[in-house]
Amino acid sequence: MTEKPNLYQPGAILHEAIIGAFRASGYNFNDWCIRNGVTPSVARNATFGQSRGPNGKALLKRLIDAAGRDFVDGAYARRLSEHAAQFKGAAER
Repeated sequence: MTEKPNLYQPGAILHEAIIGAFRASGYNFNDWCIRNGVTPSVARNATFGQSRGPNGKALLKRLIDAAGRDFVDGAYARRLSEHAAQFKGAAER
């Protein structure tokens, strides 16, 4: 099976989508980090794009997979659309 390319822009929207996906599945971001030997601040850096090297990218992939890629895809797309609509509304004023 071919892996989907990473189409996410790291930042607040992606971070919120991952956090929401963990919560929706009954898990917790910080607990996942601790169980997997990852410092929560390091994981946050990966979701916000402050760690874009190979290790940060690998960690981001692990986080997305653990949270549920399909759920993250949907939540990210919805939040991105909401953000774009807010921006468009502000620009039209």
